[in-house]
Amino acid sequence: MLDKLKMLNQARQMQKKMKELSTDTDYNGIKITMNGKQEIISLDIAENLFDDQNKLKELIKEAVNKAITDSQREMATKMQGEMGGMFGM
Repeated sequence: MLDKLKMLNQARQMQKKMKELSTDTDYNGIKITMNGKQEIISLDIAENLFDDQNKLKELIKEAVNKAITDSQREMATKMQGEMGGMFGM
């Protein structure tokens, strides 16, 4: 029981650390900063992209998907390091 509580507390601490981390993704003139909970913190779009709305919509969709992938990869790497330390791996 005590071990489960300890693991739960460590998991909560890890979630807090992950939320504090962020990743930046640049994709064809769109820059997205995302935290470890995969929430978009900031979004910058190059002015030249505003001329073609269809292209802009497609690029935003692709940039967000890339940012999510980048964030997942970064958080998995960080969690792997944290989990290894938690369990003595």
